Amino acid sequence: MPLRYIFILLTFCATVAQGLWVDWLQDEAILVVDIPLVMLYILGFTRKRLRQAPYALPALILTGAFFVWSHLGMFFAPNQVYFRQEMVMNIRALLIFIAIILFVNSKEDLQFIFLGFAGGILFQGLVAIHQWLRGPVGLSFLGEQHWGWQAMGTFVHASVLGMYLSLLCILTYRMAVFLRPKYHPLYVVAFFVGAVGLYASFNRATWLGFAVSMTIMFAIDLFRGSVLKKKTIGIIGLMAVFALAGAIRYGTTMVERFSDTEESLMAERTSSRKSLALDALRIMNNHPYLGTGLNNYREYVNPETAGTRIVHCSYLLVGAELGYPGLAIFIATIASFFWVGIKGMRSKDTFVSNVSAALVTAMISFCIAILPSPDYRNLYVKNHIWMIFGLTLVVAKIDHFTKKKTSLQKKASKPDASEANMGRGSIALASSAESNDGSKPTQSDDSLRKEPFQRNIEIRH
Repeated sequence: MPLRYIFILLTFCATVAQGLWVDWLQDEAILVVDIPLVMLYILGFTRKRLRQAPYALPALILTGAFFVWSHLGMFFAPNQVYFRQEMVMNIRALLIFIAIILFVNSKEDLQFIFLGFAGGILFQGLVAIHQWLRGPVGLSFLGEQHWGWQAMGTFVHASVLGMYLSLLCILTYRMAVFLRPKYHPLYVVAFFVGAVGLYASFNRATWLGFAVSMTIMFAIDLFRGSVLKKKTIGIIGLMAVFALAGAIRYGTTMVERFSDTEESLMAERTSSRKSLALDALRIMNNHPYLGTGLNNYREYVNPETAGTRIVHCSYLLVGAELGYPGLAIFIATIASFFWVGIKGMRSKDTFVSNVSAALVTAMISFCIAILPSPDYRNLYVKNHIWMIFGLTLVVAKIDHFTKKKTSLQKKASKPDASEANMGRGSIALASSAESNDGSKPTQSDDSLRKEPFQRNIEIRH
């Protein structure tokens, strides 16, 4: 099977919530997404690969440090079953990340990754819209649940659906408005379906993350002059009309959804966000160096909320389970991917700069959305944010390779310095020799040394 289809399957199947139960984990350890992932590792090593960009090295080092630190809890976590459950999630997310940075090596490969994302958005978005308007679709075999007022798609919680759609709608927005690749109408439809599905999730954190990140990036695009162009203004205008119509029709509902925010955040009850945050800080201060161990937060939580509540802030949750050093590595890792993505945004290559902008926007949305939610611990959030991180490095290596190849071509097109300094008599002699016997002068040693390196670059590409 060509890798292009495996890329589509990988990104699409990452939305499927069902898997095979494994007793020793007391959880579903083998999921549908594992099938294309294994196929990618089997077939991907037969392809030539690009080297990572040098400036991606800090992100790779911090990623390794974060995953190593995360699993130190195997030596002390009180509940090893809970620990193993999240350890398996982390291993899968890391394998997806490594597969992407190894086997996605061209703009064409990225196109197929994005097609899988668009297909996933259409599927989950349509399921969410049906749940919002009419109720469950009947996909319980895919893990569909329905609470009656929040659309969940086939995920385990409405917030996970919101996170998924907010991250990927940002990518389809870029493809629909600025890049217009093959299957352009698919990206346009996927964006609108995903935006409606995001609304149907009624999840405040992802609404806020999506709105703020898109506003920031729109302002940057406006400053750079890429918005008010003939090919973009029409679709942006259509999206503005769509947003205005939605605000008129559902604006009151959205405002009401935020109306009890202060109460849920600052109330004195033990289940309020403030009380849960203070409890998380207590746990962090009691276990400052290594934390409680992955997924063992619940073993130390306030007995009044144990089993029903978890701190609604992924940063505090990571800090409680991995300690202050683990939290610092987590934040530094995210910052390193931001740095790589921002460098990509400065590229002169339109494709690279736009995809990098989409990935940076998605990371901003993620960082905002996990501030009032614990969703980084969720399997599907982990999978997709590490896809975003991996794609950031892919775009960086494609840009680095393109620049290096262009630089080599420019050097090859210039006359060798030693030849440029030759006297007129030598040039005339060479010309005379060529004109007399019809043969060309022998290549210089320098040009011969350049050829194998250039050939090697082209083969790897």
